[in-house]
Amino acid sequence: MNSFHERRITVRLMAYWEKLRKGRPMPAEADIDPDDIQDLWDHCFLVHVQDLEKPDYQYTYLGAAILQVYRGGLSESEAGSLLSPDASHMHDSFVHIAKTGKPVVDEGEFRNFNNEVVKYRQCLLPLGENGAVQAIFGGMRCKVYQA
Repeated sequence: MNSFHERRITVRLMAYWEKLRKGRPMPAEADIDPDDIQDLWDHCFLVHVQDLEKPDYQYTYLGAAILQVYRGGLSESEAGSLLSPDASHMHDSFVHIAKTGKPVVDEGEFRNFNNEVVKYRQCLLPLGENGAVQAIFGGMRCKVYQA
């Protein structure tokens, strides 16, 4: 009996997305059930593509684990009014997914609000209906390095 349990968020979310597609180009946002991916939910996010042209668009949903990494360990009061970090640094990737309707696995780094280097790997998955991308669902795992 194989007791292997896949831990990589990119692999697990891609498999979940594929399962939800059911032969369609992509699943709809309504198909996502947080209970199905409960152990990953705090590492997930959602952006609606209708917001991509707004200069300061935000994540529609941002999991607690990701928000904590962006804050860099700062408390809510220390981080100020930060509810959701600006999503525009991902603009090119989001636009590419909105145009192609294809998933993207990406990695990179950024500096959080505490000036720490955050290296990440993420999976970006299109959601929509009738072949039109309406939202981008993603999951991200991070490792924080002191500056």
